[in-house]
Amino acid sequence: MKRIQFYPSEELAIILETDAKKKGVSVSAFVTDLLNEHYGFSKKNIPNLTQLTTIVLKEVEEYLTKTEAKIQFDLNDASETYRNIEMTNGKKPSTVRASIGRSFGSKIGKEPFSNVRLSKTNDGKQNLSVNNALLYEKFKNE
Repeated sequence: MKRIQFYPSEELAIILETDAKKKGVSVSAFVTDLLNEHYGFSKKNIPNLTQLTTIVLKEVEEYLTKTEAKIQFDLNDASETYRNIEMTNGKKPSTVRASIGRSFGSKIGKEPFSNVRLSKTNDGKQNLSVNNALLYEKFKNE
């Protein structure tokens, strides 16, 4: 993939940053998805990274709402969409999952995930699932 420098006006930069943040993706991913859609490169029946991230974050939020107790989970547990990601506009599922994971990671500790944190072992290392995915834990807000 080629890198292209882009210098938006201050107003456009604010709009792009705001919209990307709302959708839970980077500005770069958001702009790439917008341009792919504009130029007809997006496949009609396959959601792009921005759409997938929005869907997965919503499913994780619903998953956490359904449970009252403190739980440990990974994104595979919390989202059927995440579990079943296929090739997305030429991107491998592992690449898409990694991007969604980074987006979720940037949202933990903030609404609506203010009661979520990384799960740590007794020696302070990050807990991993059997799939080698980061584990998170829901805790009770005091």
